[in-house]
Amino acid sequence: MHMSIAICLATLIASSVASADGYTFRDGRFPEGKSSVFRLTSEQKGLIALYRKCRDNRKSPFIFRLTDAQSAALGKEAGIAPERFAIFESFRGDEGADIEFNIINRFSETEFEVPHKPLLEEDEVRDWEINVIGWAPSPLANADPAQMKTGECPK
Repeated sequence: MHMSIAICLATLIASSVASADGYTFRDGRFPEGKSSVFRLTSEQKGLIALYRKCRDNRKSPFIFRLTDAQSAALGKEAGIAPERFAIFESFRGDEGADIEFNIINRFSETEFEVPHKPLLEEDEVRDWEINVIGWAPSPLANADPAQMKTGECPK
């Protein structure tokens, strides 16, 4: 009996530690705090589709950019409007985000949310992605609309 309690406690502790990095979505949405919700442009949809096809885990996932209007709204609502974001898609089955900051969650075909709590300035993101993780820049960050239409992975 005592052994089964110990196993249950160990499992509970391990699962809470595992979820300490990143966030688990709740009902397909960011689980806590305020988020800004935006409609995707056709160019943003194309970039997300290209990212899904061409993703390279050795390269930075911080490739998504807001439009000028989206950035201005986020700055007004959150007090900060970072330049780049990592992409997650709960409506396509992502159960959460394994990156702790500057994320978007596409929760429907046409909309995404930007949670305010984990927003960081660009210099902090660059330092973390280069010096802590060692990610190289992603060529997807400079994909042009023609590549998005053809689905050709940038090199």
